Amino acid sequence: MNRKLKSAGVLLLSAAVLAGCGSSFSDRTLYDGVAFKAKAKPVDKKVTRADFRVEVSKASQSFKGARMAAHHAGVTYCLSEAGYGTSDIIWDVDPYDPEAELRLDGDTAIFHGTCDT
Repeated sequence: MNRKLKSAGVLLLSAAVLAGCGSSFSDRTLYDGVAFKAKAKPVDKKVTRADFRVEVSKASQSFKGARMAAHHAGVTYCLSEAGYGTSDIIWDVDPYDPEAELRLDGDTAIFHGTCDT
């Protein structure tokens, strides 16, 4: 009986862990129907945290979506990570300008911006 109880406990624990893993992907924000991995980081945080770079992986899945993901990552960076408390950004290549040429490094879209303080 004790062995059956342990087996049932292991099964319940495994199911709970797997259920938790699945929900994180479904909660990801979609841009033009695609969940992009976008990372924003300072260009040189020793000089200033205002200047940052955004990298959006697998941009060819949707260039429009990659632009939206870059904008969102930049706003999030300026508001919270860099601590400027503003969503105003001066972009080298504006993600909302569909005519602006994307900078690509392989399949990664690269954007540069400055938090407007």
